[in-house]
Amino acid sequence: MSMVSPCVGTCKLDEATGFCIGCARTGDEIAVWGGETDAWRADIWDALPERFDSLGVACRRLPWDTDEIRAFVVRSLQENQGTWVAGVVGAVGEFTAAPGNKVHVDFEGDIIVATTPGARLRFHIDDHVRALTFDPKVTPTREMRVMLSVKRERGRPEVAHVLSPLGKDCSAIAAADWDATLFDLGLGRKEARFCVRTGPGPLNDALVRADGTAFPDNLPKIGPALLEASPARVIETALGRIEVMTPIPAPTGKSPLGPHTHLLPDHLASGRATPAGMDLPRAYLPGAIFYPAA
Repeated sequence: MSMVSPCVGTCKLDEATGFCIGCARTGDEIAVWGGETDAWRADIWDALPERFDSLGVACRRLPWDTDEIRAFVVRSLQENQGTWVAGVVGAVGEFTAAPGNKVHVDFEGDIIVATTPGARLRFHIDDHVRALTFDPKVTPTREMRVMLSVKRERGRPEVAHVLSPLGKDCSAIAAADWDATLFDLGLGRKEARFCVRTGPGPLNDALVRADGTAFPDNLPKIGPALLEASPARVIETALGRIEVMTPIPAPTGKSPLGPHTHLLPDHLASGRATPAGMDLPRAYLPGAIFYPAA
C-alpha cells in the first residue's frame, strides 16, 4: 500500500509560505503526490514538522494507513499504554485499566473490542478513519496524543435534544445487556451522545418520568436516582462506543482510578467538541482521543 497523504480536508494555500494550511505541502507537491514514489513521499513527510511550525498549525495527520491505525489501537489497549477518551468537553467516557487490572482485546476485520473490569470499548476502524495529532512532531512517539477522527460522510450518532428512551440496547457490547433499556440524556450534540442503560427499577421509572425534558434541566429529576443506581454510562461517537459501569462518585467525591465518566454541565456549556488546542478540520468528526500514561 502506498504511503498515505497528509491531507486533512482543509485545502488552502498560505500566501506567505506557499504551503497548504491543512497538510503543509506545496501546490506542486499536492498535484504530483499520487504519481510519485514512496521514497519521495517519505521525504515530504519528513519536512512537514518544520513547515507546520512555520504555519502555526496544530492539527497534523499521522502517516498511518488503516491497518497501522488498527495496530496502534490494539497495542495501546493490550499494553495499557494510556487512556482512550470519547465524548465532548464536559461529557466523556474514559477507558483504561485500573491498577492491577488488565485489558482483554478482540479484533476481527474493522472491529476492535476491549474489556476491563468496569468498562468495555468498541471501535469501528475502516478507511474513513484518520489518525491525527496535535503535538509538535509528526513522527509518532509513545508519549504522543492521538485523535482518531471519522470522515463526516460515514455518518454520526443520532442527535437527541431532550431525554429520550431508545429501547433495548441491541448494540451493547455484551449480549447480556441487550435486553436493558438505553436512555439518551439529550445533550443535543452532533459529535457524541451520552446515554445510560438500566433495567426495571427506580432509575428506569425516574428516566421515564423525565422523558422529553432537556439537559441539564432534567438533572434534578434524575440525578438522585443516577447516583443511587450508578448505571452503565454509554458514550457513542462516529467511531464507536465506550461503556462504563464503575460507581458514580458523589458530587464532592473523586473519580476512581481506571474507567470512569464525567458529566459536567458547566463544561458542556462551552459548546466545545474537543479540548482547547485540538480543533478538527470540518471534514472530520471526533471519534476518540488517546492520552499516553504519564
